[in-house]
Amino acid sequence: MLIPVRSNQLDGLEWRQPAAFSRKYELCRGDSILARLEWLKVFGTLARAETAEASWTFKRTGFLSPVVTARAADSEANVASYEPNWSGYKGRVQVGGQTLHLRCANFWASRWVLSQEETPLLEFGSQGALKSGSDVTVHEAARKRADLPLLLCFAWYVLLLHQEDSSAAVILTS
Repeated sequence: MLIPVRSNQLDGLEWRQPAAFSRKYELCRGDSILARLEWLKVFGTLARAETAEASWTFKRTGFLSPVVTARAADSEANVASYEPNWSGYKGRVQVGGQTLHLRCANFWASRWVLSQEETPLLEFGSQGALKSGSDVTVHEAARKRADLPLLLCFAWYVLLLHQEDSSAAVILTS
């Protein structure tokens, strides 16, 4: 059972992968689960995210100019989109008529920040090479946002795609 995302319960969040080699993730606070993200097929980019408040589907389209979109479940209308810049280490998130920025915050790409202008909203940090997941920091500016559940899931999905693409690039160049 998913618990609602509440502004006073956003410390100590982490995205976890419950089973190795699965394409399923859970946003947890201790033993409580706030969100789930699961790929719908073994191959491909279509995924479904759900919280106690809502559910969405995410998908990447395009090759040379990829775009990642989010739609409310069972809807054809986009509620958010992400377009990376040429390097893939930063990009723009369009949501609710606003432009947010997702960028890598360090050399090793183990820390990412979602911000509005210069104000950080969310930070995702790697838990190390032996753990598959991420610590999540929700900054004060994001705690009252109505779209916070969507942002938590959508940004994580984009980061997982980036991680998969980076892994594939290493394998192809080896």
